[in-house]
Amino acid sequence: MGEFSFIQWIRKQQKRRRDVLVGIGDDCAVIDVSSDKLCLITTDMMVEGTHFDLKKCTIRDVGRKAIASNISDVAAMGCQATVAVISVCFPEYTSERFARELYKGIWDIADTYHIEIVGGDTISGRSPLCINITLLGKDNGLKPVRRSGARVGDLILVTGSLGGSILGKHMHFEPRLKEGLLLNKNFTIHAMIDISDGLTADLYHILEESHVGAIIHEDQIPISEAAVRISKTTGNTPLYHALSDGEDYELVVIASKGQARKIMESDLFSKNIFSCIGEITDSRDIRMKYTNGHIKRIKPQGYEHLKS
Repeated sequence: MGEFSFIQWIRKQQKRRRDVLVGIGDDCAVIDVSSDKLCLITTDMMVEGTHFDLKKCTIRDVGRKAIASNISDVAAMGCQATVAVISVCFPEYTSERFARELYKGIWDIADTYHIEIVGGDTISGRSPLCINITLLGKDNGLKPVRRSGARVGDLILVTGSLGGSILGKHMHFEPRLKEGLLLNKNFTIHAMIDISDGLTADLYHILEESHVGAIIHEDQIPISEAAVRISKTTGNTPLYHALSDGEDYELVVIASKGQARKIMESDLFSKNIFSCIGEITDSRDIRMKYTNGHIKRIKPQGYEHLKS
């Protein structure tokens, strides 16, 4: 069983409460806590050896990444992050200085986004370092942007440049919380997701939830310099890395052609932050239009924790 088929199995077994507006299958769950207020909930776990290597980064970097990845989920819903609870399993004989550095890394970015740490749990055991953060957010009167609203004819936008995050961005990215909020406040966004598993893998989540397909254009994919550098050692093309490398934590934004044009022309955002990479279709798959004019179906690729 693969990771995503396992999640689908859990989803099918779960009974939905009336106050759960969005459950399994999106970046955050959304709970109706009163007649006009919504609570967003997301959680992420990081394990030493899988998500980070303490021989290549500091424990402060780990703390920063742990909460930043959660903030990115709230950004993908176009809402505001508010408070977090943190659970950590430290390896036996961990020093207090080490533990404090982890929290300093968390506070580095939590303070930037006005997020308060309100609780959690701390234990130790015979295991690698493991940290789990649950982050809550609020809608501030906005409707959370889901994965399921993409429509045929919509354009596909992405922020930033993609690929090669393992060369450093995966630990030091800036979550697009500001951009997510601006998009939701000022434009009509049909669907949105952050890129954690890989561009094609995460775009495919939108296509599945929206029951649509997509065509993307080879010459419009914003390839990062890191993707070019890493391609020289892996033997894969920079395009391959831009399409399938995870942990870029950029946003995929789906909007009508008119709204997409307004977004790209808006002075609310940094210049050239958005690239239009394709269009939503009724094909139920992802197709690539290459620079030679050929169109070919491509398989969504990205990181998956459980392998089939």
